[in-house]
Amino acid sequence: MYSCARDKDLIIICGGDGTVSTIVSYLVDLDQVPPFAIIPLGTGNDIARSTGWLKSWVEFGLDGIFYGIKEGKCKSFDVWQIRAKRQNTLECHTFCAYAGMGYDGRMCQEFLRLNQFFARWGIPTGIKRLLYLPAGLRIFYKNLLHPEKIRCNISYVQNGERMGLQDRFGQILFCNSGFYSGGGLIFKKYSLEDGLIEFFGLKGYWSYMQLLFEARLPGRHSSIPPIQSSFFEMELFSSAYFQIDGEPAGILRKDCYVELELLRSIPLLTPFLDKLVKRRLKDSESTHSLKELSSPARPVVT
Repeated sequence: MYSCARDKDLIIICGGDGTVSTIVSYLVDLDQVPPFAIIPLGTGNDIARSTGWLKSWVEFGLDGIFYGIKEGKCKSFDVWQIRAKRQNTLECHTFCAYAGMGYDGRMCQEFLRLNQFFARWGIPTGIKRLLYLPAGLRIFYKNLLHPEKIRCNISYVQNGERMGLQDRFGQILFCNSGFYSGGGLIFKKYSLEDGLIEFFGLKGYWSYMQLLFEARLPGRHSSIPPIQSSFFEMELFSSAYFQIDGEPAGILRKDCYVELELLRSIPLLTPFLDKLVKRRLKDSESTHSLKELSSPARPVVT
């Protein structure tokens, strides 16, 4: 991976959030990180959605992707890290879009189990998304029978002051991209380059359902206000399933000490699609636009 990425002008990542997150976790270790672009081929595609690449792909296919590579602009992209310490062990996890503990951690575990079971039939991505429904119903049923809460102390820095809270949560969510769970807009004023991350602490399952439902309404976003900070510390008094960018990441055990902070900002190539570009791409759909737009074999990225 390092030899493939070193000294390149641009890295194009084909896949979903899990694939993008994995590749970025290697890129941050390079001294000189090349810009990266995304061809969204996953289930959720929240990273591609928040960076504009999903819109280019859905509306114009490869024409939109190649035009975005040719005319796109570079911006900073925040990459975050979770460090979990327990006794003499240390676990480090890198993520781009979001990290969650509680309900979504269990749901990702259940989705992975169902996905592996049905993988033998080669289910397409569109149908694969439906597996989240039985996974969610199973977690809802388990929560009714045996409600689980994450008992923890949380501290963070806000406006130069150190703040703290102690509570029981059903769901803890850190979100960088604004989009969550395959397209839900949970925070409208998100930024991928401000060095801040949004924290949502949800008391129970219905609060979590409210977050997901409001985020899915057209033209709306979640009404639950987040806490923004550049650094969080957590002391867990109970174990919790957790996920990283939609992929199950195991269990954070009881008496675990967790730190979350900005790891590094790396260059991201963002597509440029204004009204004139969209009209040009639509008018050229019946012509050989792909050949025309992809004429530079290696686009110059600054």
